[in-house]
Amino acid sequence: MLAVSSSHHFRGVLCRHCGKPVRVPGIVLRKDSECRGLHDAQDTQFHLISKVFVLRCRSCEREGIYAINQIVDCVAAPVPQREGHEHAVI
Repeated sequence: MLAVSSSHHFRGVLCRHCGKPVRVPGIVLRKDSECRGLHDAQDTQFHLISKVFVLRCRSCEREGIYAINQIVDCVAAPVPQREGHEHAVI
């Protein structure tokens, strides 16, 4: 079986502790776009935008405080697919 090698692009930050990319949740992405001036034209409310957020890395399980301007475009390497199933021996 041939695995498809496609990479996924997402917005994220680089973990302060291990350096791996961490996906940023949607609510933070909305703050990022509002901060850059990309907001809904029909939204007439004034919003105070927090410039920092806390995020936990899924690789090292440590939390870090990040600024909105640290969000970058990230590329996730594809996970190789195995042909057969491996069974754990107890």
